[in-house]
Amino acid sequence: MSQWMKIPCLHKHLQLKTTLTGGQSFRWNKHDSFQDEFIGVFANIVWILKQTETALLYKIVGELPYPNPNNQDHISNAKKQRISPKEENLAQIRLKVPEPDRYASGGKLLYPQSYYESLLRVYFRLDVDLERCYDQWNKCHVHFENSADQFYAVRQLDQDPVENLFSFICSQNNNISRISGLVEKICTHYGDKICEYNGTTFYNFPDAGKLASQQVEERLRQLSFGYRAKYIQKSAEEILAKGDLEWFRKLQQLDYKEAHRELLTLTGIGPKVADCICLMSLNHLQAIPVDTHVFQIARNYLPHLAKCKTISGKMYGEIGDKFREVYGSKAGWAQTVLFCADLRQFKEKSDDVNNGNSEGPKDGQKKGKAKR
Repeated sequence: MSQWMKIPCLHKHLQLKTTLTGGQSFRWNKHDSFQDEFIGVFANIVWILKQTETALLYKIVGELPYPNPNNQDHISNAKKQRISPKEENLAQIRLKVPEPDRYASGGKLLYPQSYYESLLRVYFRLDVDLERCYDQWNKCHVHFENSADQFYAVRQLDQDPVENLFSFICSQNNNISRISGLVEKICTHYGDKICEYNGTTFYNFPDAGKLASQQVEERLRQLSFGYRAKYIQKSAEEILAKGDLEWFRKLQQLDYKEAHRELLTLTGIGPKVADCICLMSLNHLQAIPVDTHVFQIARNYLPHLAKCKTISGKMYGEIGDKFREVYGSKAGWAQTVLFCADLRQFKEKSDDVNNGNSEGPKDGQKKGKAKR
């Protein structure tokens, strides 16, 4: 395991706990008894993260090479020259940063430290001036100003679109704890082993090709995925037919509405899941995933929704359009902050119920962790 390394990042510019555990990614956990440390997987690397007032600190527990054979020493220069830049960058669609041009010289890491810093900067979108965004959003609506005061630096993660898509298929009618368990089952049974650490084996998230065979549905049903098993297998099969990573590249290049429509052609992908994918991994930051929490939040902007109990297709579009009208091109990021605030309120109400401070949950409210 590597030693602690750091990236300059003021604590007020990144609220690590809420960003990692607020329903965006499902692969982060507290690191043993260290309350301020988190362990998780992204970009084929197992990370431990923590913060100081002035820096984001990280350790590399284990890693796999960049998933591109062009960087291997045994590949001849002649073969490299035959591979077009377009092909060469396919892995970048998932990892978000270019393949390193060299290996590290000595030490425990595969690549120079600058590679890992680039991954973290992109993952947390650290180049976005979040203080400025919050200042703008506070001026947009009093609800944001009142709700987001404790959630000062919630970052919108920029994630692997393959992992993100299948993770949010798992999210349907589910809570965060169970979603995390299902995602780990996919990795354990179909991913590549990264390393063992403190008695736990860590795996990366598999590519779509490993989830596309007919046997996958039956196996996932045995693993308690329920109806989601069919959605995962069929959507993986359809992704391969559409071009696999080239198709994801196209989705990143399309405008938001077109990308959203294209995602809806996959089995098991509805409007909310399509918006989660657009927002969290395709850089369409105006996407608004509307679930029951966002529906409740939207009543602060569209008071007539108080009379409605369910979300119709027309209402779904109206809510998204209203958030975009109020918050602009990064409306989805603003909504993520509000969503995290709502989760906290939900948890506090749930705790009150469990501690005997309430007569019971209100209509439509369940105990336990909130759904995404």
